[in-house]
Amino acid sequence: MPIYSYKGYDAGTGANRKGKVDAESERAARQHLRQKQKIIVADIKEEGPASSSTKSSGGSASFSLFTPRVSLAELSVMVRQFATLQGAHVPLDESLKALVSQMENPTLRSTLAAVKDSVSEGKSLADSSAAYPGIFNNLYVNMVRAGETSGTLSTVLLRLADFLEYQVTIRGKIMQAMMYPTIMIIASLAIVGFLVVFIVPKLAKVFSNMKVAVPWYTQALMDFSEFMQLYWYTIPAMALVIFFTFRGWKSSEKGARQWDVVQIKAPVVGSVILMVAVSRFTKTLSTLLSSGVPIIQALDITKNVVNNKVLSEVIEQAKIEVQEGNSLASCINRSGVFPGLVTHMIATGEKTGELEQMLAHVAKAYDAEVEQKIAKMITLIEPIMMLFLLVIAVVVIGAMVMPMMDVMKQVR
Repeated sequence: MPIYSYKGYDAGTGANRKGKVDAESERAARQHLRQKQKIIVADIKEEGPASSSTKSSGGSASFSLFTPRVSLAELSVMVRQFATLQGAHVPLDESLKALVSQMENPTLRSTLAAVKDSVSEGKSLADSSAAYPGIFNNLYVNMVRAGETSGTLSTVLLRLADFLEYQVTIRGKIMQAMMYPTIMIIASLAIVGFLVVFIVPKLAKVFSNMKVAVPWYTQALMDFSEFMQLYWYTIPAMALVIFFTFRGWKSSEKGARQWDVVQIKAPVVGSVILMVAVSRFTKTLSTLLSSGVPIIQALDITKNVVNNKVLSEVIEQAKIEVQEGNSLASCINRSGVFPGLVTHMIATGEKTGELEQMLAHVAKAYDAEVEQKIAKMITLIEPIMMLFLLVIAVVVIGAMVMPMMDVMKQVR
């Protein structure tokens, strides 16, 4: 179904209105706007078919090289709007139409339009969304299916919106923590590069002309400067080789697991990474169970959300044992990976029949601790990076100052 972009004004208030609407034809679009939304259309034009970028290979075509991707933040905004519309008892078809007209991302807009068409043909919202796994993952699809089955779609969408917004917040805090050291490292490398490529060669010529004997560390710096001038291209080439080698190793099953082990055992940041993964596990499982998703299915979804192979293996084993009638807490406790607080709270939740609430409490506690640790890391990073820059400056400048002092003695 085509999407039309329109400009006009409100028939009641006279206020300017603009937006997008999907309809069979331009005439149908004008009629819909006039009758349903009370908008007098001044200008309208077709943007293209709603599902042209998504109805291919089960929705995978929406992720071509030149098609905008859908960010987690954009998806969370969409789900929040969807939950609001459903909470106001707007019919599903009308809710999807409203979402299509509100979305700015063309990929998400066209995908929602295709989902709306599928729902209009009689398919469920969950099945219609499942055709586009690049945008709607298993978590989204299964929660929506549980909401449709139980008749609590608006409640489930609210929980899903809360969960997605939580994911966006955590990701933003981690990015914020990484931003400063990244900028400082780039700045320090740029300063060192400038000194080595432009300043050191000039001083090296002075030393050579005056036949000054330089210490070994100065000679090493001068040799490195000469190498950089003649073979500078080897540095980015080596960086690319290292990057693609690391990426290839990390994409393998064995490499991915080894990297995840390194991450959670790394000093300083390892505890934060583990807390984020555990918080994601408890938050996801709590959200799914509260939405009516069976625990076996919920564990199967959750193992793909934690983004850590070590934790995923524990959750997979827990799923198997729960199927056999064992408790979730006992399996997690035997793994030795999850903190004791988590296993204790899960065990209490299983005994009292309040597992969802206990998981939610754990997630909340770990969220607060992650925030504190990230804030502490940001506080510590600044002096560490300043010390790092100071050491570089002392090494580079000191290596050139010592011979300069010998030159000054010879001049005297």
